[in-house]
Amino acid sequence: MMRRIGRVERIARRLLLHAVLIGGSIVFAIPFIWLGSTSAKVADEMYPPRWIPQIPPRVVQSPYIQLRVNEKAEKPSRVTEENWQRLAVPVQTAITARLVELGPALPAFFQSYLREQDWAEGVFARLLKRMPDEVFEKSEEEAAAWFVNNLDEELAAEVFDAVYRRVAFSDVVFHGWDVRVEQPTEQNKFPWRVERGDVELIARTEGLRRPAQEAKYSFREQDTFVLGTVLPLDMKPENLKKIVVSNHADRSWHELRLSVEMAGRKYRSAQAGYLGSDRWQDITWQFASDDDKSIKMKTWLRLDEAGPSSFNEPGKVKLTLECRQAKGIKSAWNKYMNNYRDALRMVPLWAYVKNSLILVVLNIAGQLLGSSLVAFSFARLRWPARDFCFMLVLATLMIPAQVTMIPVFLIFKSLGWYNTLKPLWVGSFFGSAFYIFLLRQFMKGIPSDLEDGAKIDGCGYLGIYAWIIVPLIKPALAAIAIFTFMGTWNDFMGPLIYLNDQRLYPLSLGLFALQVFQLGNYGLMMAASVLMTLPVIALFFAAQRHFIQGVTLTGIKG
Repeated sequence: MMRRIGRVERIARRLLLHAVLIGGSIVFAIPFIWLGSTSAKVADEMYPPRWIPQIPPRVVQSPYIQLRVNEKAEKPSRVTEENWQRLAVPVQTAITARLVELGPALPAFFQSYLREQDWAEGVFARLLKRMPDEVFEKSEEEAAAWFVNNLDEELAAEVFDAVYRRVAFSDVVFHGWDVRVEQPTEQNKFPWRVERGDVELIARTEGLRRPAQEAKYSFREQDTFVLGTVLPLDMKPENLKKIVVSNHADRSWHELRLSVEMAGRKYRSAQAGYLGSDRWQDITWQFASDDDKSIKMKTWLRLDEAGPSSFNEPGKVKLTLECRQAKGIKSAWNKYMNNYRDALRMVPLWAYVKNSLILVVLNIAGQLLGSSLVAFSFARLRWPARDFCFMLVLATLMIPAQVTMIPVFLIFKSLGWYNTLKPLWVGSFFGSAFYIFLLRQFMKGIPSDLEDGAKIDGCGYLGIYAWIIVPLIKPALAAIAIFTFMGTWNDFMGPLIYLNDQRLYPLSLGLFALQVFQLGNYGLMMAASVLMTLPVIALFFAAQRHFIQGVTLTGIKG
């Protein structure tokens, strides 16, 4: 009986231990989960905060009516739950009836959407913000009357423009390498024509905030539609730097690609734009140049040369826009990966990664070599004042880094190393006080018989270090390598102090530069942070066994 009780206790203790470990893992994973979910969001999803990013709608045909999640009608804090349940639905029904009543005074293309629930809810949400406190205390008829009386044509059109999801095109602007700007399109005169696909172009000159050429499309039969136009070009073809196409997106996350033909040559977009927002956006395509390899913030999509073209009209340029459907989960993939694509495209991320890897390799090599050699001299060699010198090394652990920051900076600057990577790795070859202490204690646990046997065989001190000591302290060296990697990879203050040339920035400082240029774009910043954090997480899981051994082992048993 007692044996059975003891077994139950052991099982219960083990289950409790695993439950605590799993719970702790979940708690510590919460910040990274939030980091990953935020990186998959667009700007209008940031507030109010939600854990799960929105799934984009499956858009087969457009235009359509849809209200943003963060613009839906929500109960004001001053309204009781009882009154909200009593009046919310009747008031929205009255708003729908009012929209139908206003129909004849609204533009003709509004008529088919008058009974859309999202339009009425959008009006309801707008009016809730200006509603007096006592309205929801009144009867159903009186409350509905207040909302109906405050709904006019202007408000109805304003909300319609916000919920009307559409693809539309307006201005096209040419920019030259000599900073010359041309706008070949005229207001209310839209140049695009249908070349292929189930799409109809409709000129919308009234009813919406911005006149445009609306693309009414359907992907039920075909998964692509193509628009084209020929525009005048006053500047020389070789002077044309980039083309800006103003368009309104419909949150479908379909791909948009541009082809350009002029002077007998054809150019195609190497990177796609996306119909991901529900606002006006300017998509910029720039011809391939040295700018693509520079450290500039790349706010454009690249146009690559695609061979000869039959179009060769002087003073003219032919533009072709191709819209490809995002089928199935492709729309969600396009949305969730959008910030990662922008982070990889907008900044020279791979140059930053290269600099970080150079620093990581040099610092790891320096710490392993320098710290192990110094620790070997303290642990296995006998020389005058050895223990006193070791105490001095340990004493440096008590000096804050902030105290020595300015003197060390002045030393490196006098050596001519400012704005180079040298100050960030040379010091590692002199060892670190903590790592020296760790390795010394590790080495002192190794039996001296191994060292004596090596001496009898004629092995010198360096031979003993290389062939006897180093193989036995591999777990500790692995732990030091992990610590050094994490410290160097995440180091921000050192590069900030010593580097001024953006080409030398490591990843940590490069992401800070991205934050300066893209202030407020939290999704982009979180995506870049995920890219920086993933190598550290992968290293920990790959090397956790060595990490634990390096902390727990103390040599070999003798």
